[in-house]
Amino acid sequence: MSESLWQRLHQAGLVKGEQPVTPHWSSRLLLGACGWLAALFLLIALHLSLGETLLEPRHALALGSALLLTARLLLVWQGRRELVAQLVLALALTGDGWLFYALLDEGDPQSARLWLTAALGALVIALLFAHWLLRLFHGFACALLLSLALACLGLQALAQPLLLLALLLLWYASGQQPRHYSLWESQQLGIALALLTLTLAGVIGEASLDPLGWFVASRLPHWLAPLLSLPLLGLLARRAAIPWHLVLPLMAAAAVIPWLGGAALLLLIGFHGGHRGLWSLGLLLLIASIGLYYYDLNLTLMTKSLLLGLLGLLLLVTRHMLRGGRNS
Repeated sequence: MSESLWQRLHQAGLVKGEQPVTPHWSSRLLLGACGWLAALFLLIALHLSLGETLLEPRHALALGSALLLTARLLLVWQGRRELVAQLVLALALTGDGWLFYALLDEGDPQSARLWLTAALGALVIALLFAHWLLRLFHGFACALLLSLALACLGLQALAQPLLLLALLLLWYASGQQPRHYSLWESQQLGIALALLTLTLAGVIGEASLDPLGWFVASRLPHWLAPLLSLPLLGLLARRAAIPWHLVLPLMAAAAVIPWLGGAALLLLIGFHGGHRGLWSLGLLLLIASIGLYYYDLNLTLMTKSLLLGLLGLLLLVTRHMLRGGRNS
């Protein structure tokens, strides 16, 4: 929790005492990597020990459910201990792997029902497990699986607006129900990571999202996604009391550049709440969206170079004007 949010909660009488010391994000990242490695080794050990028995989807489904139930009981029993929390992370991720294998083997990858079922399962697990890393991972997985389901229906253009709407609702819920801030924060970061992943996949190439030809061509125009992100930016500006002279240029740019609306929304939410993780991901998404737009421009290299030069000149002039206004 950021220091500014803790001070606001303290002034409102919702919390008492000093702000609890939270571990650095790098510590959480290392703990998550350890959990992933433990889950990988556990998957390999179960596969080597049980062999072909687990290749049956019903057996894999039963094993995945048993692992998740064990992880849930451990979390309720002694989840505050660091070692137990890591064991819970490894068991839950291993259970996720077997459940997803069972769903993928039984279902049709070209059916949106498969991906929607997996997304709903990820959301349920995120709500049941009071574990920050598990919630972040399952929020990330839920957002990606929902995007894949929309791709099966040819509604890829709705993925970004729906994820941004969920992000905005989570931001509003974090202000209305601060006691569940950990849940809202982890889900926000998961959705932000999903937006960044989808944007980077677009930079690499659309074929990277569909190597097996599972999805259908988009039935909606590509300009619909940035257009639908504009009302969300306006709603955020109104609820957060952000000056319109700062939001309107972002809205104008978001109407032209795909994925820029998501970057602007993340930056505004992150700066408004003092959340370094959100605005950092928003900055990365901003760079990726501008890079994708620059790459897709059907112009010569000389023209692109001139555009970059003009953009740099505009930024320098803007910086000079802002510094001049501050000094005066």
